[in-house]
Amino acid sequence: MMEDELNQEMENQQIIDIATGYFLKETNGDEAAAEEMLAKLATMVQEPGVKLVHLNNILFLVIVRGQGAVEVHTMAAEANPVDMVDGFKKLAAYLQNIGVKMAYTYTNDRRFARIARQTKLPIREVKENIDGEETYIYIVEF
Repeated sequence: MMEDELNQEMENQQIIDIATGYFLKETNGDEAAAEEMLAKLATMVQEPGVKLVHLNNILFLVIVRGQGAVEVHTMAAEANPVDMVDGFKKLAAYLQNIGVKMAYTYTNDRRFARIARQTKLPIREVKENIDGEETYIYIVEF
């Protein structure tokens, strides 16, 4: 096997391991549900305008939502705040480099506010009530 193929195979396995760990955590250890979520992710990333970006021990699902606008979802089974901050900074640089003008993500996890501040990116926070749940939308414009 060529070195590039071996590296790609190792990268693919690391991506699968991160996503599987994240989905297991999200489903409280329900392996069948985690496998189903992994299969849905595999289908999604084959669609146009959907990309999986692997930085550090974090996966970012990037979905094009309009001209120059993307929605970002974060998956990490285990990631410390320093790695998360670094990953978001690298993702922002990548998105800006490919011409993205605005990126957003949303969560009801207040820990994300601290991480967003630590990136020192121009992130705006908006609080919305989505499906009866208080949700925070984080928007960065480049």
